Amino acid sequence: MGGSKMEMDRVHTSARTPSAESAEVWLDFDGTLTNQDVVDSLVRGFSATDEWREIEDAWQAGRIGSRACLVGQFALVRIRDKQLDSFLRSVSLDPGTPRLLDLLEQHGVPATIVSDGIDWFIDRILRAHGLRPPRIRSNTLVRDGNSWRLGCPHSSLSCAVAAAHCKCASMEQLGSAERRRIYVGDGRSDLCAARKAHLRFAKGTLAALLDGEALEYIPFSTLHDVCAVLDAAWSRSRARAA
Repeated sequence: MGGSKMEMDRVHTSARTPSAESAEVWLDFDGTLTNQDVVDSLVRGFSATDEWREIEDAWQAGRIGSRACLVGQFALVRIRDKQLDSFLRSVSLDPGTPRLLDLLEQHGVPATIVSDGIDWFIDRILRAHGLRPPRIRSNTLVRDGNSWRLGCPHSSLSCAVAAAHCKCASMEQLGSAERRRIYVGDGRSDLCAARKAHLRFAKGTLAALLDGEALEYIPFSTLHDVCAVLDAAWSRSRARAA
């Protein structure tokens, strides 16, 4: 979901972009830093049966949380190690990902990837593109005989949506009370965390859900759009301080 300047101004009426010194950024991975949902592509391409579709439908309808969805779907995946390595190397990034990670590092803004995907997938994909990953908070995956088993070290019994990774809890645990949250995402799993952000960048399903709740956000098409907003605000702030 792209947005014209008029549309961006319309949805960005009350929230001001935090200064780099007062900001922290939380980044979704699948479909946000990447051009595809890595987990969905893996499940669709390498499941032993079509049972994953029923599990997906139950999650989309809200009958189960993402933890039950992902545990069930990954149990169906059959992929050899070399196939998995090749698959991960094939994943393309949003064209603005390198620029965004560089911008955050330049301005010293704490950044964390909060994902319902897989931690070592994220690390391998970013490093394959020559990028140094920021802090990653996600699920993990371990081989269990001929299949794979999902690990959810960051789930929470109090998670309102029974997520595999409770992004809200991760933001509370890792975030600073002195900093304002900027959230960038595209999917259903981002909604709870995005609600708690001071400034939101959204596209796709997340944008539609925020529209449904009348919550303000800045729409983006690629992460270059996010960079443009942040760089403009932070450059002005740096110029005033000079």
